[in-house]
Amino acid sequence: MLGRSTFGISLWLLRWFPVQVVDWLLLMMARFIMGDTTNIGITRPSLGPMELKGVSGKTPVLDVGTIAKIKSGSINVISIFCYYIS
Repeated sequence: MLGRSTFGISLWLLRWFPVQVVDWLLLMMARFIMGDTTNIGITRPSLGPMELKGVSGKTPVLDVGTIAKIKSGSINVISIFCYYIS
């Protein structure tokens, strides 16, 4: 985002804000940059990206180039979500 790593921005923001605030800011920036992704078949998880990383240890990745290929039809989206959080 804005020419910087999203993870780097989130770690920088975590110095001053709690995880829920950082997740909200990241999601608002992503929605502004990529738009609404539900119309192309990508739904957002109930947890924010930093909370999801803390719980599952995995980082969600979706970039502008991938969104462009999905919109052009080069990549098909198959909606299968399997979240296992213990």
